[in-house]
Amino acid sequence: MKTHIKSLVTLAVTVSTLVAAPVMAKGTRLDIQSAWPLTMPASGANAAYLGETLNESSGGSLDVTVYGAGKLVPSLQIFDAVQQGTLDAGITSPLYVAGRFPAVQLFGGIPFGPDAITHTAWLYDGGGREIWSEIYAKQGVVTIPCGLMDSEAGGWYNFEINTVDDFKGKKVRFAGLAGEAMVKVGASIVLLPGGEIYPGLEKGLIDGTELSMPAIDITLGLQQVGKYYYLPGWHQPAAMNELIVNQAKWDSLDASQQALIEESCKAVNLESITSTMALNAKAVAEFEAAGVEIKSFPPEVLEHLHAAFDEVIAEQTSKDADFKRVWESLTAYRASVAPWAERR
Repeated sequence: MKTHIKSLVTLAVTVSTLVAAPVMAKGTRLDIQSAWPLTMPASGANAAYLGETLNESSGGSLDVTVYGAGKLVPSLQIFDAVQQGTLDAGITSPLYVAGRFPAVQLFGGIPFGPDAITHTAWLYDGGGREIWSEIYAKQGVVTIPCGLMDSEAGGWYNFEINTVDDFKGKKVRFAGLAGEAMVKVGASIVLLPGGEIYPGLEKGLIDGTELSMPAIDITLGLQQVGKYYYLPGWHQPAAMNELIVNQAKWDSLDASQQALIEESCKAVNLESITSTMALNAKAVAEFEAAGVEIKSFPPEVLEHLHAAFDEVIAEQTSKDADFKRVWESLTAYRASVAPWAERR
């Protein structure tokens, strides 16, 4: 009888303890999809790094899951999914929505634009970020600069570029403002997804292509099908990817969570640049070892491309008020920092 009573007392104490014990609430869930595979240097790796940083630094306040390209929605539909609230957030490029909002491609990467440091300084300290946010706010989306990219390569070509006339009649994979400039110098633009670049060059469907920085280019094995590799890239001296968050989701976060996300994206920007320096150098060395000829664009060619780009800018600013506003902001900032930026 005593044993039975003792067992009942023990059970009662156990139940009482469980009921009284505080239950640790799970952190606010945040699902983020990357537009790129998480294994891709810089672009994809940045998303994985952001997720790890937020989970480790939030003290359990945030419960972040990061998904690779295509896991929840197609990469080019991330903006729509975030806008509609079917996806909390995405790491993507503003270049992917340039067809709808032409002005935002100036945040993502600018032909003949500033270097990575000046580009970032304009965003954070020169007013660029504010305009970017205003454009997206109208769509119910919050944007945060998150994924600074160093200069892209000038591209892979199976023909030499000695004069601007060498582009005439050539089929090249380019897009955006740079693609429009290429059309003006006589090139024929072919739009191909990344997975079709290798067979396109191999089969002669295209004569040349731009892609990204060497550390990313090498993942496609383009050194096996490209004869000439031009450095650096005039079309994108720097780029900035973005973390976009559904406005309602963002508003549901408290101030400390929002601040942590903002500061973590700044950490992503630094990680993105430092993690790819050695990788880019290693990739270029491998390209040379594979027999690829590393070349630079002749000054005369760059002059013609710059003139063509100026025509594109004149056309865009005349028909899009937001584009004009962003361009004027960038131009004014570059002029204001030129005494230092152009001498360092």
